[in-house]
Amino acid sequence: MSLRAIVGRTGGKSKLKDKIRRMIPKHSTYIEPFVGGGSVFFSAAADPNIKEIINDKDKDIISVYADTKKINDPIIDIPVISKETFNRLKNQKSFSSTRERLKRNLLMSLYSFRAGRQTFAPSKAAENMERTGAGGRQKDMTKYKERLKNTRILNQDYKSVIKKYDNANAFIYLDPPYSTASANKDYNDNDINIEDIIRVLKEVKGKFILSYDNIPIAKKLAREAGFKVMNVKTKYNDGRGGDIDKTELIIRNY
Repeated sequence: MSLRAIVGRTGGKSKLKDKIRRMIPKHSTYIEPFVGGGSVFFSAAADPNIKEIINDKDKDIISVYADTKKINDPIIDIPVISKETFNRLKNQKSFSSTRERLKRNLLMSLYSFRAGRQTFAPSKAAENMERTGAGGRQKDMTKYKERLKNTRILNQDYKSVIKKYDNANAFIYLDPPYSTASANKDYNDNDINIEDIIRVLKEVKGKFILSYDNIPIAKKLAREAGFKVMNVKTKYNDGRGGDIDKTELIIRNY
């Protein structure tokens, strides 16, 4: 069972998920320290023989997964909202229920520029609801709830997660915030640099794939560490309904 990401994220792997999945080796532990929208994670069905750990430092994003896993009724109403409502939701800090928080976080992604959750800009789906006069729609989270049933969901520093769960039979997929200024503006937690990531990956016992932007320092550090480096073509959403051609790096230790 392959599912789409629950929420969009700038630089998400919806266009590369199948290529990445084909490269993943056999493993008994799956670790994703920067899960974001979860395109790679949701591209495969749960396997009872694999222990899965997903993590993100962004509390709102990881709450989407935690709340989906907990919620009793997985049918969520998604109304058409205004810019004023978006700004109110953006500043909301407390919630009366798991359902209210999940609904808020889904709306924040659907109605923001490139799903960045910062600036009001309705997505195509939201614009279609307005254009057709629909008062909203419902999002059925049933399959996502089932997919997350046995998954450990964390809101920690990526280094701590890797250190705790890494083992010889682990596979780690990393898709951190990239180095470019335009990409980093789309994330709340941007204090990630390639030097630290490579340093951590030199010590892992398991196998990994790291997705990163195509910059010379990333290639240099990865090759000096003895890792394989591959250029891949992909596309990003430009926030206006079109795509931007991009080249990324896939770095791995096997």
